[in-house]
Amino acid sequence: MIETHGKASGLEETCDIVGVLGPIVNLIASIEVAEALKLLTGREQALSGRLISCDVWSGRFQSVAVARDRECRACGRREFIYLEGQAQPQVTMCGRDSVQIHERRRALDLGALGRRLAATVGDVRHNDFLLRFRVAPYEMTVFADGRAILKGTRDPIVARSLYARYIGS
Repeated sequence: MIETHGKASGLEETCDIVGVLGPIVNLIASIEVAEALKLLTGREQALSGRLISCDVWSGRFQSVAVARDRECRACGRREFIYLEGQAQPQVTMCGRDSVQIHERRRALDLGALGRRLAATVGDVRHNDFLLRFRVAPYEMTVFADGRAILKGTRDPIVARSLYARYIGS
């Protein structure tokens, strides 16, 4: 669970904020392995091709057909640059109004970063794995290996600028 220092108004408690119920991880992993086996055995016609939603707490499962975004590099154009070893320093995340920044060359002390940021930004929260803070209208989640996800923009330049300002360049 994330240590919270004052809850920002209007933030909905989602799994990325309050955590994930453990059994769902195994369930999703099992579904993904089954889909991967279909690919590996050349049985692509057996793929579900649907978005599966499961709530292990209530026991509800739902499956919906979702159209691919033709503009999305992975969904529409089927370009998998990470699988091909062509990582980028930032990626706009499809449908999330977010940019992920890859800075794996640095190790961050999240506690020290949180104390430093607490004097200048709002709603600083952290645990052993991540630190999250808000700089309206943005929210940044920073990981100990230097990666970050900046919510509130799809512009990598804005994301890089905020990363450099609050984390360092």
